[in-house]
Amino acid sequence: MGSYITVIPRRFILESGDVVVLTARDVEEKLVKNTVFRLWVPDIEAVYSYLINVQGFETAAPSIYKGEKYSLRKILTDVWELHLRLYSDGFIDAEVEVRREYLEHLTPRRLNVVYEAFEYYRGVYDKLHLWYAPAGKWVIKIIDHLNIKLRDPDTLTPWKPIVLGIVVAGLFAYALSRLVKGGRQ
Repeated sequence: MGSYITVIPRRFILESGDVVVLTARDVEEKLVKNTVFRLWVPDIEAVYSYLINVQGFETAAPSIYKGEKYSLRKILTDVWELHLRLYSDGFIDAEVEVRREYLEHLTPRRLNVVYEAFEYYRGVYDKLHLWYAPAGKWVIKIIDHLNIKLRDPDTLTPWKPIVLGIVVAGLFAYALSRLVKGGRQ
């Protein structure tokens, strides 16, 4: 069984001076279900163009719309993809999730990430602006990190052959329902 390994900020200081410490439980309860960290760039159009034309990102479809201007993805492994939502105000939400080719994409096996997105867009904008959403404040210093390991799902079910099978079965059933005796009538 494979996995995807990454790091996220564990202990960091906010612009208010508050120190935040994330635990493994926080990761399970918050980062898997919510956007905790948001990145920000001053020119979302330049980042979008760079991600599409230089880094090989593509439109993330199908995707649930959350108000973003652009929804992009980049395949990372046979199982995992990086999904970026780019907003008109310069914010970027990033998560690693099971590829959308599999039904398991619909399960909550995803993680809000920081560095993967930055690594891809830093060729056009090389500063890391990080917003800590629960407090509504900027992160000004990262003290240390938490290692995260996302385990591959036990099964991977491609959904396209299932849909194709349903469509073909529907067309076949329709054709049979239209069957009539031939010849002169």
